[in-house]
Amino acid sequence: MTLAPAAPQLASFRARCEEVAGTALDAPGALHAFSVQRPEEFWRTLLDWSGVPWSGSADVVLTGTDVETARFFPGLRLNYAEALLRPLDDAGDDAPALTAVHADRPADRWTRGELRDAVARTVTAVQRLGLAAGDRVVLIAGNTGETAVAALAAAAIGAAVSTAAPDMGAASLLGRFGQVDPAVLVLDRRAVADDVVAEVVAGLPTLRRVLLLDDGPLPDLGLPVDRLADCTADAQPMHDWPRHAFDTPLFVMFSSGTTGPPKAMVHGAGGTLLEHVKEHRLHVDLGPGDTLYFHTTTAWMMWNWQLSALATGAHVVVYDGPVAGPGTLWQLAADHGVTVFGTSPAYLQLGQDAGSRPAEAADLSRLRAVLSTGAVLHDWQFDWVTEAVGPVPLQSISGGTDIIGCFVLGAPDLPVRRGRSQTRSLGLDVAAVDEDGREVVGAVGELVCRRPFPSRPVGFLRDPDGSRFHDAYFADHPGMWTHGDLIEFDADGSSRLHGRSDGVLNIDGLRIGPSEIYTVLRQLPEIADAMAVEQRDESRPGGSRMVLLVVLRPGTRLDGGLDRTIRRTLRREASAAHVPSLVVAVGDLPLTHNGKRSERAARDAVNGDPIANAVALRNPGCLEEIRRAVAAAAEAPSAPEEDDGLLGRVSRIWCEVLGLRSADPDDDWSDLGGTSRQVLSLLRRVRLELDADVPVQRFAEDPTPAGLARAAEAAASATPAGVAVLRAGEGRPVVLVPDAWGQLNLYAGLVDRLATPRPVVGLRLPLRDGDGRHGTVEEVAADALAQVREAQPEGPYTLLGYSFGGLVAYEVATRLRAAGEEVGCLGLLDARPPQAALSRWETERVRWAGRWATVRSGAALRRVVRRRERPSAPAPVPAAPDAELAFFLGTQEVSEAYRPGRFDGPVDYFLAEGSRAAASRTLGAWRRRVRELRVVDVPGYHGDLDDERIGMLSDRHVGTLAASVSAALDRP
Repeated sequence: MTLAPAAPQLASFRARCEEVAGTALDAPGALHAFSVQRPEEFWRTLLDWSGVPWSGSADVVLTGTDVETARFFPGLRLNYAEALLRPLDDAGDDAPALTAVHADRPADRWTRGELRDAVARTVTAVQRLGLAAGDRVVLIAGNTGETAVAALAAAAIGAAVSTAAPDMGAASLLGRFGQVDPAVLVLDRRAVADDVVAEVVAGLPTLRRVLLLDDGPLPDLGLPVDRLADCTADAQPMHDWPRHAFDTPLFVMFSSGTTGPPKAMVHGAGGTLLEHVKEHRLHVDLGPGDTLYFHTTTAWMMWNWQLSALATGAHVVVYDGPVAGPGTLWQLAADHGVTVFGTSPAYLQLGQDAGSRPAEAADLSRLRAVLSTGAVLHDWQFDWVTEAVGPVPLQSISGGTDIIGCFVLGAPDLPVRRGRSQTRSLGLDVAAVDEDGREVVGAVGELVCRRPFPSRPVGFLRDPDGSRFHDAYFADHPGMWTHGDLIEFDADGSSRLHGRSDGVLNIDGLRIGPSEIYTVLRQLPEIADAMAVEQRDESRPGGSRMVLLVVLRPGTRLDGGLDRTIRRTLRREASAAHVPSLVVAVGDLPLTHNGKRSERAARDAVNGDPIANAVALRNPGCLEEIRRAVAAAAEAPSAPEEDDGLLGRVSRIWCEVLGLRSADPDDDWSDLGGTSRQVLSLLRRVRLELDADVPVQRFAEDPTPAGLARAAEAAASATPAGVAVLRAGEGRPVVLVPDAWGQLNLYAGLVDRLATPRPVVGLRLPLRDGDGRHGTVEEVAADALAQVREAQPEGPYTLLGYSFGGLVAYEVATRLRAAGEEVGCLGLLDARPPQAALSRWETERVRWAGRWATVRSGAALRRVVRRRERPSAPAPVPAAPDAELAFFLGTQEVSEAYRPGRFDGPVDYFLAEGSRAAASRTLGAWRRRVRELRVVDVPGYHGDLDDERIGMLSDRHVGTLAASVSAALDRP
């Protein structure tokens, strides 16, 4: 099947425009100039050329020249769903239309004919249930085929649709949907808690009915509840698609909530359709034969954007599962023959940080373009895509929910300049302007659109006089749409984005609306006002974190209890992403002379940057106080040292790991923003300082200081050594050897994900003797061998070990082989050859590469513990505890002194991609000692805590590692 026409569709459209213009439009920028200078001719030509079905009159294209009030095609009628699903010459009813991929079940597929029939039947079913034109429908569901069918059916009727991801909290959902006054809720409960469902339904008094996409039991919600599949089972398809006015509400979208509750933006059917058809066909060159995948959720406008791609005849692939690692989406693209792949800078950076090379791991031969949006795309990411993915254009696109489209994006006939978007969107008079509204070229300015465009929102809900709509986009620069982004245009029309100019937070590529935070905090009586701002994280180049400035009511102070309450409330009422890294009490927040809050001024103060607009502030003196308060919080003392028993000692460790001022016995780990990587540090500290080896599974049962104290007490009184059953099963056990701290917790994710019916056991080994001396690898292996023989008297044996544990596993395996026993599988998880095993040449190469300074040195570990163990701490943490560092260095010393013997058998070596460069210098040491070294590349870096990089055993990568290990276990 042809991936794209020999000539892009833009060429035929340009030829049509040249006929209309009566002049050539092939000079650089000529077509865009025609599109904005002669808008009536441009948009009418696009309508005719696109073949979108419509009725009525297209004589009047535009009712005026004012961006705020002009309307497009007031006499034209169309149906959005009909336009997406209509038969096409090059995409008949048997052509693929939609494939829905799931992590836990087979994919669902629809041809164009099947999808049209499914939507038509759903229209009949929901009309029988009372849904009518003018109603509003809200959907809480994942990115599945059923979601798309339900949305298209509502749109076909003339009902407006609003969607949200199922993992949003009840407060966030009601903050959005409470403004919609919906008649029908469409719900997929597979990822929504029952209490959230009940709270949302109770908070939407206009609901008349709930329709379920899942097959669970029908709940009692106090109003009619139906399973949509049951309703459509006997429904006849609707044949005549009703046509609606061009501005008929199609989607209700929501802003990020910078200055108030999320704005409910109403987008019209005609403007949305025409803008998307233009972007898809002219800028992306989508058509029959293409397969589009854009990674999105139903909470993001890119879900609506990719849905509209059906109008081009392209095959759309959607996915509702997790991203297990940097290869997840590339493999999906390979599996489904994706030609246009849409992603975000954060995902591209994940691949680059992991050393991933997608083109080597997956067949991406059909891929012809990569689109990226959601954050600023950096120059180096263009280089990585070229090197690791292939010579395909990486197109940086940017616009927003506000226009349900793009202001700047790609072009099939223009070269890609690294770090830049290729061109302005056709028909949109986009420019960068200074504070006085004058256009600037070659300098950073405010992104504006100076002429009407059809995908401008019809208006806001609950804004009867249009004042909120005006204030949102037209107050700063009268007569222009002001978007809120900073941008720089070159004379060639390419552009570079510079982030948000307002207060929307972009924390490592995740956009967070501060208003959602403020809405949750209103329920805390201690807080009079709050402002969330973004701060550069100096410990992670390019990273950022959230700082929450709070103004407290008289008589209140920010102690440990209030700090925890703020975190806990945001975690439960919004999401983990809304929990700040730093909470700072201040006396005042910056305000302009007209009383408007200035997040930008506060952000500059928090980052120590010059204040650009101090003269515009009513109270500029508060900025110095903010600066001092943040600096003081960064030097706040750690938890008190007094020892009041086991709970007190556990609480002290808990506070130091999380960076809290104090802890209550019943504080929940997740509510305070604790991460899985911090759990490992917490449990290591407990083992080393309290001599209690608490399994991570046991901690997860009661993740509180009191629960940890109970678990530590039980662990301290348990047998210190022996075999632990990590997962029950049948047959020969899979034996895991502990890590450099003598713990098995690092393997928890691997144990859960191994695809084997065999039991998984772990060895509990004392790595030091009573005098505190570290045992050699040979001495530890002797203890390990005794435990292995106790668990399994005879072979064949399966041994797995990470890093230091891999060295011990190797020594045990060599001893078993020497005794005539069979070792069926020996797996080394990035177990680097000891220094004593390297040749002089290898040692020299390692020395010059600075291997110890960057990966294994005590300085690196100290830097890791300081920076990465506490990414959500509200105050910097003390240096790495001596006990933790000393233990690691002791293990490192005996590791480097180990001289492995020869192993007469195969070894499966799981090489972390981040270790590939080091392995090129040292892996020969293993090859000289084993009969066959089978190297398996896996994503991630060597350590679970490896500076700013994500380890191979982290939640992000362990699924891929487990699949590779499982395959090795099954190998004969």
